[in-house]
Amino acid sequence: MDALDATEQERWRAWELLDAPRALTRLREMATHSTQHPTAPTMPLAGELLRTLRLRRGWTLEQTASHLQVNPATLSRWERSETWPATEQLHHLCYVLHARDEELVALEHGRQRLRYDQKPFPSTLPALRDLLHDVEHGLLQMEPGLSDLFFLSLEAHLWRLMQHGKPVVALLIAAYVRHARCLLNEARLIEAQTPASRALHLMSQCEQLDHRWLSAIHILAKGAAEIGSRFRPLQGVEVLRDWLPVAMRLSLTYEAWFLRDIAEYLSQTRSRSEAVRMSEYAVRRGMGIGEDRNVLLSHALVLLNVGRSSEAMEMLTSTPLLAWDEAQVLQQKVHESAIWARALHGTGHAAEALQWLERAHQLVEGHNLWQVRARVYALHHELG
Repeated sequence: MDALDATEQERWRAWELLDAPRALTRLREMATHSTQHPTAPTMPLAGELLRTLRLRRGWTLEQTASHLQVNPATLSRWERSETWPATEQLHHLCYVLHARDEELVALEHGRQRLRYDQKPFPSTLPALRDLLHDVEHGLLQMEPGLSDLFFLSLEAHLWRLMQHGKPVVALLIAAYVRHARCLLNEARLIEAQTPASRALHLMSQCEQLDHRWLSAIHILAKGAAEIGSRFRPLQGVEVLRDWLPVAMRLSLTYEAWFLRDIAEYLSQTRSRSEAVRMSEYAVRRGMGIGEDRNVLLSHALVLLNVGRSSEAMEMLTSTPLLAWDEAQVLQQKVHESAIWARALHGTGHAAEALQWLERAHQLVEGHNLWQVRARVYALHHELG
């Protein structure tokens, strides 16, 4: 390639066509060099889609490897794209993990290529900006169930355009943030940590931040507090407080959002009085800016957490904004069902509380929301 004076794009394409570990190393080096940031995330490869399929199913490496009769270490290397399964193994893996046909087709292209065949991605920056605008505002007609493939392929596509510099970095951050938000909406908090963390890495290169990127901070704080065997609200508070001055500078909406998240976490510690004061302040800051419903639901949750069930119930029943909405995303519907169940139980309406818990159960089991299953079952046990 040196002798032929190959361009950067020609070199990239040549390494992509070479199915060998050293090619992956070269591609990652080129991508990292393009971002001028040694700790930046690397270009997503097909193995990441394999990992996504497994996590979407809720299976461990050991469970999945057992179904395939391979060593868990082998499966781990596939997910890191260090090696790749034979065709028969790939088909079996996709079958047991309930992969969509389009996902299988994408994986058949090999470990170095992620391609969304429904509609080719544009290559010009203005067209990519338009695409991400449509994604952000729900204007893009995406095939149901293919959001994982779409976002991973889009991120890989943007990595290949890194020679355009900072404008592409901003687009990649936007893609990561939207990807993380979609995963959170599907109650997949664990998986949402990866694109949110990648967005945060790249944000350090930008002189100006887009306020919408702060969604990544909310998701990382939620992960710090909620992922794991033990709930750690103060870790979530710490993440949010670090970024609260930035939110205050960039967006009133995100300022109110961060304040109410902090109040929710504090209400589950000994700082209950501070939690109520902050929640009331968040309501004053957040009302009338398009987030009214979420602000009020958050305040109801804080009241429940500090033992003021009657006030929470009065808020839920007296405010038309808080009526049940079937159009809400899965995460929000489970969250709201739990709030209603707790409020009803706390005010002596046990039978109605169980109906709301049953709604949460149906959502969890009907959509395999395994990452919130333990919390719903724990609430059922708590309410009897």
